[in-house]
Amino acid sequence: MEREMPENSVVVNLSQFERARRTQVSAETLSALYGCRDLLIEGATRVLTRQSEAMENTLLAMADRSPLLDTRNSYYSAQGILNTRTNELLSACKDAYCQTFNNFAHNREKSAGAELLELSLVDDQDYEITLAVDKATSRLRYNCAEELVALDARIAHLLGRSDLSENESPLGPRALCEALLDGITRMQLEQGIRIVLLNQFDLVLTTELANIYQSINRYLIDRGILPDIKVGAKSRAHGTAQNSPAAAGPAPAMQGQTGGDMFRLFEQLAQGSSSAMGGAGGAAASLSGFSLLDSLGQLQSGAMMLPGGGRFELPLLEAATIQNVLRSLQQSPVMQAASPLDAVLVDAVAMLFDVVFDDAAIPDHLKAQIARLQIPVLKAAMLDRNFFSQSKHPVRRMLDAIATLAVHLPDNEAGNARLEAISQVVSRVLECFEHDIGVFDSAATELEAMGNLLENTLEEIVDAGLQQDIAQIKQSERAELAPVIVHDFINRALKDQPVVDALREFLRRDWAQLLTVDYINEGEQGAHFNSHVETMRELVWSVQSKADMDARLMLVRILPGLLKRLREGVAEIDLPQKLSDRFFATLVILHANAVRPNAQPVPLPNITPEEIEELAPAAKAAPTEPASEADPVVPEVEDEFTLRARALNKGDWVEFHYDDGTFRWARLGWSSSIKSTYLFSDQDGMNSFSISQNRLADKLRRGEAVLVERKSITESAFGKLMSLFRQKLGHA
Repeated sequence: MEREMPENSVVVNLSQFERARRTQVSAETLSALYGCRDLLIEGATRVLTRQSEAMENTLLAMADRSPLLDTRNSYYSAQGILNTRTNELLSACKDAYCQTFNNFAHNREKSAGAELLELSLVDDQDYEITLAVDKATSRLRYNCAEELVALDARIAHLLGRSDLSENESPLGPRALCEALLDGITRMQLEQGIRIVLLNQFDLVLTTELANIYQSINRYLIDRGILPDIKVGAKSRAHGTAQNSPAAAGPAPAMQGQTGGDMFRLFEQLAQGSSSAMGGAGGAAASLSGFSLLDSLGQLQSGAMMLPGGGRFELPLLEAATIQNVLRSLQQSPVMQAASPLDAVLVDAVAMLFDVVFDDAAIPDHLKAQIARLQIPVLKAAMLDRNFFSQSKHPVRRMLDAIATLAVHLPDNEAGNARLEAISQVVSRVLECFEHDIGVFDSAATELEAMGNLLENTLEEIVDAGLQQDIAQIKQSERAELAPVIVHDFINRALKDQPVVDALREFLRRDWAQLLTVDYINEGEQGAHFNSHVETMRELVWSVQSKADMDARLMLVRILPGLLKRLREGVAEIDLPQKLSDRFFATLVILHANAVRPNAQPVPLPNITPEEIEELAPAAKAAPTEPASEADPVVPEVEDEFTLRARALNKGDWVEFHYDDGTFRWARLGWSSSIKSTYLFSDQDGMNSFSISQNRLADKLRRGEAVLVERKSITESAFGKLMSLFRQKLGHA
């Protein structure tokens, strides 16, 4: 259902936008991102582990050469950390990176610490840390520039973005350096030691990171992500765009004109028309006792008397009338007494109202209120010609405020009451305005306050009313991602840990059910999910060989609580009694073997795969998605409509059109950061519906939805006026 939008419309021009875009994360995308994450952090920590002894030797040599005691102590302390706590240190760095990466993958906000790191803070220590991260990042990026061009392009493609800045990539050197520093910081080390360790890590990775990025690029190529990309294409494209004429932006005439520019056009038009007024001299002389401003004052009140007893009045504008009475004024005897410049001004304001009345985005009942203001607006424009130059002129503010209220006028009792309030403000201007522009200022302020109150009230209603729908959609989306998330957590707990097959199978088959239910119900930040993840990690640690007394004592301390949590978890997933008994019997033997590593291990009880298959409980069904507006599966098309749909923010309005010719306004109340499902509410926030990003883009493409831009109608109208007047002067 296509329709042509007027040039002055408050509806968005879909070819003009530059806003942040959301990404739609599927389980397949998330799995690919996790694969890239593991290749980077595992590769980096493997290199650092291999080079730990070399870093120690370097630090000892630096300490020997350092003339300052404090610096020497920092080198020695950093060397001691690498000598005794390398595994703990690199494990903390790995956890910090995985946490940061997962926050990015799920569009979660950065932690306060990460935000602080990006800021220029007040004291010297904070500045020194920021400088160290900047230097490390720059060095790594310089040495991996070629690999990163391709990698950034592939990650942007994977995330559905057209581009990815240097510091946005979760695989970039800055993300890695900040995570390494975060991990080092978790060791509770002094700042000097932290900076020394970060510099050492950076120097080691400088020669190795390019190979790691190459492996990530190969991993993505194997999955069909931009296999034919040419290195350097991004930089060349960027440079070309910057140097092209189109990139220079619109011509000055399209960027908005000053009042002086507009008045120069008016004066040129007035000079061109003055010679044509000679034939009307007699008629003008008969009205020489009248001024146009005086005439407007009389017309605003009703009718005016003409010399010789004649009477002139404009057509009556009632509450439902939309008519440009200024066109009638131009044909009246009153204009015979107007100067050429005044005649041009009348024509300009008449054209302004033509543009507003042609705007399909403003409902007729609001146009009728704007129509009542034609004479006061013309009079104000002649009294204060800043009207043409100041976008925040009181008269223009009032007109813009009325148009903005369109989204808050539903066809019900509440909408009618709001319309009546607008009508009362307009009536007050008609009654009070003579020469004081301040009347418009107070009216604009009142209407703007009304709009802000309605917007805030609607937001509160929508936020409260959508909570249940939001919770259901989040559950549905987490259900789709749960297998990938749970699989990733289990893999990380088991990685490089010697664990018997029985325990590995318990975690993958049984404990995974519990984690899946937790994740679907609460998400990755949920208390139950994190508690059960920690129980899994403790379980894996508890069965490792305990060579020293401290570890054995630790096992004795944690074992009662661990077993209690395991039994509670097993009960939650309704594990068959026979499987449960066999698991805990196996656990007794594993714990016994763990505390006597030198003795002959006790054999584990056997159970056949057939028995497990017969006894294993069926996986619990995931919750279903709430009912939504008809939302068939629509393939993603990378075009301007998809990009515009991605750029929507909470509070934006969309005009949905239907086959019967009707339309409705809908306000975006919430959007999912995982799957880009949008929840819209009507003008009063009482009814809501959900729609996918791809489906919304398809509606935009078909003309069944139009994005509403909350911009000044007068500014749009003046832009069109400039074009029309230039055409009259032959400047088109």
